[in-house]
Amino acid sequence: MARLTIRFTTWMALLTAAVWLSPGAHAQEAPDTSRVLTLTEQRTGPHALHADRGAAGLWQRLQKLTTTASVLYTTAHPDDEQGGVLTTLSRSQGVRTAMLTLNRGEAGANAIGSELFDGLGLIRTQELLISDRYYGLDDQYFTTLIDYGYSKNLSEALDSWGRENALRDVVRVIRINRPLVIVSRFHGSPRDGHGNHETAGVISQEAFEAAGDPNRFPEQISEEGLQAWQPLKMYRSNLRPRSFFRGSPEPPEERWQVRVDTGRFSPWLGESYQSFSALGLSFQRSQTSGRRRESSGSYHQFFERVHTRVDGPEREAGFFDDLDTSLTGIFRLLGEAPPEGALEALLAVQDSVEQAIGAFDLRNPAATVPFLARGLGHTRRALEASAGHADAAFLLQVKERQFMEAINTALGLELRAVAIPAGTPEQSSPFAPSPTMGVVVPGQTFQVEATLSNPSGLDLTLEQLRLGGTSAWEVQGGPGAEQDLPAGGTLSAAFQVRTPQDAQVSDRYYFRDSIQENLYQVRDPRHLHLPDRSPALAAQAVYRVSGERVTAPAVVYRREANLPYGYELRELKVAPALAVNVRPENLAVPLHASEREVTVRVELLNNREGGIEGQLELVVPDGWSTRPARHDFRFAEAGERRGYAFSVSVPELEDRIYTLRAVARAAGSEYRRGYDAISHRDYDTTYLYRPAETRVRGIDVSMAPGLRVGYVMGVGDEVPAGIEQLGAAVTLLSAEDLASGELGDYDAIVVGTRAYAVRQDLITYNQRLLEYAAAGGNLIVLYQTQEFVPGKWAAYPAELPRGAEEVSEQDSPVEVLAAEHRLFHTPNRITAADFEDWVEQRGSKFFSEWDPRYTALIATWDRGQEPQRGGWLTASYGDGYYTYFAYAVHRQLPYAVPGAYRIFANLLSLGEAE
Repeated sequence: MARLTIRFTTWMALLTAAVWLSPGAHAQEAPDTSRVLTLTEQRTGPHALHADRGAAGLWQRLQKLTTTASVLYTTAHPDDEQGGVLTTLSRSQGVRTAMLTLNRGEAGANAIGSELFDGLGLIRTQELLISDRYYGLDDQYFTTLIDYGYSKNLSEALDSWGRENALRDVVRVIRINRPLVIVSRFHGSPRDGHGNHETAGVISQEAFEAAGDPNRFPEQISEEGLQAWQPLKMYRSNLRPRSFFRGSPEPPEERWQVRVDTGRFSPWLGESYQSFSALGLSFQRSQTSGRRRESSGSYHQFFERVHTRVDGPEREAGFFDDLDTSLTGIFRLLGEAPPEGALEALLAVQDSVEQAIGAFDLRNPAATVPFLARGLGHTRRALEASAGHADAAFLLQVKERQFMEAINTALGLELRAVAIPAGTPEQSSPFAPSPTMGVVVPGQTFQVEATLSNPSGLDLTLEQLRLGGTSAWEVQGGPGAEQDLPAGGTLSAAFQVRTPQDAQVSDRYYFRDSIQENLYQVRDPRHLHLPDRSPALAAQAVYRVSGERVTAPAVVYRREANLPYGYELRELKVAPALAVNVRPENLAVPLHASEREVTVRVELLNNREGGIEGQLELVVPDGWSTRPARHDFRFAEAGERRGYAFSVSVPELEDRIYTLRAVARAAGSEYRRGYDAISHRDYDTTYLYRPAETRVRGIDVSMAPGLRVGYVMGVGDEVPAGIEQLGAAVTLLSAEDLASGELGDYDAIVVGTRAYAVRQDLITYNQRLLEYAAAGGNLIVLYQTQEFVPGKWAAYPAELPRGAEEVSEQDSPVEVLAAEHRLFHTPNRITAADFEDWVEQRGSKFFSEWDPRYTALIATWDRGQEPQRGGWLTASYGDGYYTYFAYAVHRQLPYAVPGAYRIFANLLSLGEAE
């Protein structure tokens, strides 16, 4: 992939947007802080935690005002983080705390749905952002590296990503965030247990040195407008203590400088920092972290200092020992002489913060506001005095925004902006249904109801209440002239909004052309390293209190019904008028099929209010034909969906890929893309866009004719569709089927991936499946996690330990162990070529030991790993067969990998073609 280049003009455009959100900022001389304090809205908007509101939230923001301490914590995947440490730093010590997660976990397993790869990456990003709320993070960053699966060593990770690519991204994030201290979750050695983990440790240490060297990645300085930044200290975790972290542990066996007790009780959280962070981690459900792990008492984490620019003792009380992180120490910390007037202003800032803390009253948080406003004014004077001192200006600009957040929290100020359909009448009754709305499309008009509430006992003066976004939105209405917002008052305003015709859809700013790519490309570099794009439309209130101007930002949301549980607020996003979704994305067609006619299904989703009509066509290769040639469509309302089927005649077929493209034509436009709306409980809805096309792959595969297959779905996968493409009839087996259905009607029964982890009915009726096999059936169990106990539920005893082996290299060597077994010959002859071009990995969760009545069919291994023989085991069982198949067929079939189809066809045909 070509090296990403970001033009300086782009950065200036983003800086201008940041100034829109903070009119007190000094745009001409202060550095770009537009990608710092990016998670502020999460902690103040409608989804904010109670811990971030009221007196408890104010107290934590007061702690942040006392210090310039900042940490960038680095890790590899979502859920790797030591949440208790992050929570302690942010919520106890007031540290500006950011996390850099190398990738989005795209290659993990999914315990809550069928989404894999990029769809799973969106889910894990959303999950991590919810965890971040509990950790109290100020910022969350990602690199352009993609999770390609489990790796056992550093060299595989660096080969997949490129050392310079990884280092460039981490250096850029350091230069954006400018932390004083870096803390690496991982050690940077084989003890990290995962090549991605080890890479995070190694690259973090290299980036500590490189970020401060203007000769390393100089284009970030000359073209992107960043500055070299040298952190002052770095620590790493993943040490090996003699005893576990709970209680009062003995010191670790190796060198350490800092010990953090995350088990301390927090009076403002009502529990320990470790327990509060564990609640946050429990939202990462796709990785089964939804099981909250309770703890009590001390909980120690140890850190080794690996780099420092200051002298320090062997033992430190914390990460910031020997760093002057006081407000008056800014220039001392930076090694600069304070310009005239700056030190006096900083002394006044510090005094104001101390007075605000002294005035803190649980019963009246707003009592701190006069002192906070005074501190804000002195901070702005310090900024003016620091012209030409970019590093000091950066810290002061951050402090300015922290003061405004503290004032908003002290006042209990709430700005709410919700989009509703145009022409929605006023609510006639509090019991009337609330107006709901979906996505908006280019050219659509709608309303935004904005409400600004001031529950405090102080009077405010509202200067402006306005809307703006990433495009040139047409906005009318809202309050006109300046007006008073008295104590306890509420101001409501209605805006009429028109979406720009050229508005960009709310697609990800990062993308890849193939799941075989391990680096994202970036289509909008303004958002590089952020979790997602900036909101399409935002609101902002500008008001005065105690003589200072303060801003309160808010994202514009839409209301979505989730009855009978109420209504949910989702971020307003832009979508095309028509979404064209084609299924399946990949279609396997046997070369020797007697009839080569396939069905392609196209779903149209209408997003346009007032309806739309047109024609839908499927464009096929020369010589192919569709029946019908086209479909007429007409929609009357936004949100309507309709499916259309095309029967595609395939006169000739070769062992290669053919692309079929759907196009919908309406109102003078063509629509050639669709999306999956990914929505799970507690997460915002995200949209994964893809071209409206399906790829047809001719495959030389045969299978016993007329097979009837029962499938026990686990966490969700697309294996049943792949089986149907082979010509079999598939039935998804319900709990009732497992309990009392005629299992003998099926020629094969397949237990889907991780089914034993999520299907209690499977465990309850497992004996019926074994009886089915013994009576002459063919039972195939796909890969399972440690919830599956083969000693209880498999045909014969075996072991599947918690750390069961896997083979992550998709091109790993394969050795055939039982060449004469019918599974290698009937109905397809399996050769080494059938293990080529696999996607992402070979397999996972192999048996470590097994009864001799099983036959191990193949061995495979990653570099440096012993041969693994427990991934494909089969056995005669009574009059039938039992097979454990831990190879990643659930990742291969959706992408029409020929060899995986041929192998699986033999598995399904076992016993039918003897």
